[in-house]
Amino acid sequence: MSMTARRRLRDIYLLTDFEKAVRRYLPKAVFEYVRNGAGSEISLRRNRAIFERFLWRPYRLRDVSACAAEITLFGERYAQPFGFAPTGGAAMTRYDADRIEAAAAQRHGLFYALSANSLTPLEDIIRVNPRAWFAAYLPSDRGVIDGMIDRVSHAGYTVFLVTCDVPVPAQRIPETRAGYAMPIRPNLRATLGGLRRPGWTLGTLGRTILRDGNPRIVNIRPQGGPGLFSREIASVGGSPCFTWDHIRHIRARWRGKLVLKGIMRPEDAREAAAIGVDGIVVSDHGARLLDTTVAPLEILREIRHASGSMTVMVDSGFRTGGDVLKAMALGADAVMIGRPFLQACALAGAAGLDRAVSILRTEILRDLGLLGISRLEALDMTLLKDLHEVGFAQMAPDTV
Repeated sequence: MSMTARRRLRDIYLLTDFEKAVRRYLPKAVFEYVRNGAGSEISLRRNRAIFERFLWRPYRLRDVSACAAEITLFGERYAQPFGFAPTGGAAMTRYDADRIEAAAAQRHGLFYALSANSLTPLEDIIRVNPRAWFAAYLPSDRGVIDGMIDRVSHAGYTVFLVTCDVPVPAQRIPETRAGYAMPIRPNLRATLGGLRRPGWTLGTLGRTILRDGNPRIVNIRPQGGPGLFSREIASVGGSPCFTWDHIRHIRARWRGKLVLKGIMRPEDAREAAAIGVDGIVVSDHGARLLDTTVAPLEILREIRHASGSMTVMVDSGFRTGGDVLKAMALGADAVMIGRPFLQACALAGAAGLDRAVSILRTEILRDLGLLGISRLEALDMTLLKDLHEVGFAQMAPDTV
């Protein structure tokens, strides 16, 4: 570990510490792009607050001398019940962030999903991490869809994750106020922010431009994608005409595991299961799209019951090992982590990710022992008290 990384990680004990620390090193526009949520950020706050609704009811006097936290997803064994969510724009936070994250996941035995909104060719990432998943943003054009499926399959990916919750672009005010925009255009606020953070300007933006010239979103279409300075980048994302018929088409063509990310209703989970989808991610996109939605955690049980034999994952707002275990008690098979890993990578690269993974891993094993269970399979609703069902008014002071 370099002296710089050691210094930056000196006071990092929790995942939430990364957000506080990285604020000092990223331009405000980039920091807000990672941190902010849609609208008035009500959903962003609720995604964290919802964890306080579920309280633990631990067992006592049980043998917890050999706790284990391994899971199996889509036939692969992973060391922990959490992994890397697809995060577009990772390379804006640190030079070569996509490769750094993919390598960290491989090193620690975690699952990793590469976002289509990335600067590193998907063919390069699969060489860094042979078990990587690919997370696509697809248009309604079936020719483009088929081309992407063929490209991803030819590269060797076996898990194809379709992002299905962005039919139209979202608006996030804090990043806009700070000067973040795509395509990249000079503006006073972003320029001043870059000047205040010369380490990022030279070490991330400067090195990326020197390497790539006009950096491109290379994984959005079969033949690549638009550059960060091109007007065409405004069209990157999903499509308002993309429907369940397209999912049926994808299912018929794609021979590997198919996952839908962004499911928030049990009816949609049942539709996915009927089509033959292998897994879903209960997600509100980290509260980055539509404000005042329900939190994924509070609808997880309902969607789990509607999902049949599909693998059910969840993301949005997870910051501790206890959060991960609560999701599993509510029916999740695994949890995706987004912002904290981006912030850890931005702060200290591979060393930052090693610290973030270590924090979560330690918290999970400690919490399992303190709960009185040694296996993830023992997690269920009997270990939780749902305050929404109990009602705060019914709780006497001596029982809180």
